[in-house]
Amino acid sequence: MAKIRNAFESLSRQSKQLVKRGADRHLRLAVTGLSGAGKTAFITGLVHQLTSEQVGKHLPLWQVCRSDRLVGVRREMQPDLDIASFDLQGALNSLEATPPLWPASTRNISELRLAIRYRPVQGLLGKMTDSATLYLDIIDYPGEWLLDLPMLKLDFGTWCRQQSLRAGVLASSPEYPAFLKALKSIDLEAEANEQQLREVAELYRALLLDLVMNQGFYQAQPGRMLLPGDLEGTPLLTFFPILSSDVSQFERLEQSAKSSAYQVLKLRYQEYVSKVVKPFYRHHFAHFDRQLVLVDCLTALNRGRAQFDDMTAALSSVLDSFQFGKSNLLRRLFAPRIDKLLIAASKADHVTMDQQSNLLHLLGDVLKQSRHAAHFDGCQVETMAISAIRATTSGSVSEQGEMRQVIQGHALESGDLLTLFPGEVPRYLPKPDYWESRGFEFTAFRPANKPESGMQHLRLDHLLEYMLGDKMR
Repeated sequence: MAKIRNAFESLSRQSKQLVKRGADRHLRLAVTGLSGAGKTAFITGLVHQLTSEQVGKHLPLWQVCRSDRLVGVRREMQPDLDIASFDLQGALNSLEATPPLWPASTRNISELRLAIRYRPVQGLLGKMTDSATLYLDIIDYPGEWLLDLPMLKLDFGTWCRQQSLRAGVLASSPEYPAFLKALKSIDLEAEANEQQLREVAELYRALLLDLVMNQGFYQAQPGRMLLPGDLEGTPLLTFFPILSSDVSQFERLEQSAKSSAYQVLKLRYQEYVSKVVKPFYRHHFAHFDRQLVLVDCLTALNRGRAQFDDMTAALSSVLDSFQFGKSNLLRRLFAPRIDKLLIAASKADHVTMDQQSNLLHLLGDVLKQSRHAAHFDGCQVETMAISAIRATTSGSVSEQGEMRQVIQGHALESGDLLTLFPGEVPRYLPKPDYWESRGFEFTAFRPANKPESGMQHLRLDHLLEYMLGDKMR
């Protein structure tokens, strides 16, 4: 009887979800971004603004607030019981600590649901009811998982050859020589030695971790090597690329015995794609309605040309993979769902107001070659420069008789109160000679102490109007 009752309750929940979707009363918003883009802070800031008692005052350009039609917003029980709840209270505790701290980075998939009650004025709802509720599910997941998406269309040999093209980036890490030496010691046509493969895989993982955490690069495949979770120590993560661009070498290795090191590595790559990458996109990504990708251009500029180019390549790879959704394989996974994609330059408050338009144009220029890729199945694409939680205040100072815009905030590391002009943001993709005479040093700031009026933001009302406005007329 218990099994029948559980099955009935599950069916009832699914039926309610279908009814809400049929009435256009339910949206699933996925939030992701490359390493350090500020995903957790964004969700925390967004939910704080939505549930604030003064929500209308703080979000004036969100049309439902502007027309005084928002009744209220509250957090509800999330629909997916097998996904961790977003730790909103933990994030708020960090922001309200003394001194304030940024919330911990995204380590796994999490979710929260908001019920947004409003007064409709258009369509059937506007004629039939005084109020309606839009259920918004916000899903947070690591950007490292998104970077695995291109692996869905690559066989092992092609993936290896792609990684070999990144040898210059890999060589920038002090962990590279040890990995390369160990890789060259393997006889790929001989019978696989499990212990040897495990040792080389650990060296490859150390290389990826150093590249991302210490050298400031972005692309790392497989992404779960950075965040293994329950895959720690499993054969699914005991593989690595063969760094060679010689097609004939791979053709020869394809003829090796099934027990060869090459064939074992190939099988593990295929199993990783099949059992880790593909299920995530089938079970989660395929059910997203709208996608937000956060991009921290400023940190990438600070790190240098190689890192900035790597960030650009990573974003292009992601967007090109969206375009790949038109193929038979990914059409089954995406089945078209995402109808709006927003790519947002985060930390816009870390530059002066007059430089924020440059930041937006820079993001557009970074994406101009691949932005069209996300238009698969009629997906709308927009770019914005935002800050979900402002860490600085804007002002101006007199310098040699001229007024100059500045920002003020507490430095992340020292906590010192700084008033400065961080420099000019390049309006377009920097040319090679630009890096030799760059005129900026973008400072990392800690969160501002929360004022009596609540957390401040930049353009979250614009973002909400783009993401939700059409569902709340």
